[in-house]
Amino acid sequence: MEHVYYIGFQDWSAKLNNSTQYNVNHGDTIGIPVQFYSERVRSYDAVTYYYVSGSLVRGTDYEIVDKSGAVLSPDSNGAFSLTWPKAIKGIQRVYVKALNKIGSFTLLTFDPNAAIPISAADVSTTTNNKTDKYEVRAFTQNYKVTINVK
Repeated sequence: MEHVYYIGFQDWSAKLNNSTQYNVNHGDTIGIPVQFYSERVRSYDAVTYYYVSGSLVRGTDYEIVDKSGAVLSPDSNGAFSLTWPKAIKGIQRVYVKALNKIGSFTLLTFDPNAAIPISAADVSTTTNNKTDKYEVRAFTQNYKVTINVK
């Protein structure tokens, strides 16, 4: 467990049912806080992933951007990444820019297309990223937030 870390959305107000929601108006950008849990400084950087899911279309209805507003692209698995230098605990933000259509979509710390669903009873399903140096797990509660574009 010495090299196991945890990732989750910072707002735990609705942690028991994953119902935290954020509202953003057309043309505006919102920063969703993501918290990395670690108690040590390491020689390596830890990488975590997040995903989007829903009926709104990325690139048409919204974009995932960096803090400067530059559009980010997911990897071949549909994941966006956050890097935590030296695996130091902290908070970073996922920035969402609303573009055109009214509706909702979800940010998740789990792949929404994973073959095995998330289960608190099976810790192997909570892995967000695993390398030969470390493992990052996501919580089974507080693993998703809904973004409402108004």
